[in-house]
Amino acid sequence: MTQKPTGVFVRFPLTEAQVSAYSDARAKAWVEQGKPTTTSTFEAALLAIGAHVHGEGIPVVGTIHIGENGKPFFTAPELYSTGGDVVLHSEAQAQIAARDAEIVQKDAKIHEYRMLLEQIINKASLSCVRTLSGRESRLLAGACADAREALKGGAA
Repeated sequence: MTQKPTGVFVRFPLTEAQVSAYSDARAKAWVEQGKPTTTSTFEAALLAIGAHVHGEGIPVVGTIHIGENGKPFFTAPELYSTGGDVVLHSEAQAQIAARDAEIVQKDAKIHEYRMLLEQIINKASLSCVRTLSGRESRLLAGACADAREALKGGAA
């Protein structure tokens, strides 16, 4: 079961793909929802371009209570024995979402570089083979094949 996100994190500046996905998601929500509200179409659009933030995965180590005197107090049994810092759950979620968004962007960039390198390898093997001797051509073809295999296997 997939939990509905409690928020999204959107890293700036927006890419052209994000702007396009945002517009498409808003238009799709407008059509699918019949009589949508501005809020519902914006939510759909932000969900389409942002890193989803969910409430799970961050352990709760303490709780704020309201005492009989009306004053808040904090209990954190695990922290009493081990020590540690306390942060707001929402702040931790935002930091995790920011990190996740950065990872997605870097993965996309790596994929882009892999595709570019593949194109370079293909062009090199096609253009150079025409001007090389048989032995040199076979060596280059082998090197290009090795490079392609490394790209497929995710080798660094």
